[in-house]
Amino acid sequence: MDKIDRDEHHVPSVRMKRGDAQWVRAELERALRSDRWMDGEKLPTERDLGEQYGVARNTVRRALDGLEEAGLVIRHIGRGTFKRAVEAQQMTEAPIADHFSPAEVVECRMVFEPALADLVVARATQADIDRLRNCLQGGDAAHELMAFEHWDAEFHDAIALATHNAPAIAMSRMLAQVRRNTEWGQLKAKGAVPERMELLKKQHHAIFEAFASRDSAKASTLLYDHVVFIQDYMFGVRRKI
Repeated sequence: MDKIDRDEHHVPSVRMKRGDAQWVRAELERALRSDRWMDGEKLPTERDLGEQYGVARNTVRRALDGLEEAGLVIRHIGRGTFKRAVEAQQMTEAPIADHFSPAEVVECRMVFEPALADLVVARATQADIDRLRNCLQGGDAAHELMAFEHWDAEFHDAIALATHNAPAIAMSRMLAQVRRNTEWGQLKAKGAVPERMELLKKQHHAIFEAFASRDSAKASTLLYDHVVFIQDYMFGVRRKI
């Protein structure tokens, strides 16, 4: 759907001044929330959107930057912009997640994340695999903890998105909210030596390869071992489930 059918889709009747990225973002957000595109569907190109809204491509790019930051779209270099699961994101906004302890969340992840492997292998599209690969590349390029944490979170979110199961996505994102917790940051920083970060990157690559080869049993085992590794270095003790 790179090309726009102007007779079928909404074209704003009033065009704002060139450079009004906020206006373009608001128009696109309205379209995203009104199900103009399905979850995971590719949006028109920046050039086509610029023609539709009567603005320059760099204006569209700034609007998409804001939508990506808000979690409404995900962008892949060389492939385009895709709609994220908006409904699942909205379901994760409950403040109850702020009361979860990091230790409890890691224990829950040990049970929850490996169980997603079957759904991912059965339902992941090429766009889902590309999204995971993009997160790997971002993580590989990250040398500081904050940058790596961002791509680490995106990688695990991409796994949940690949299930195409709204409750699974919502639960994954609710658990991920603990990353905002000060205690989580302190625990992660304490063990964030370069060697350990490199091991985490290697584990991500192995998990990706298992999904790319459609090996659900291997992916499940690797995900479990990955979370156990995180538990070990964050809390210094392994609690069997």
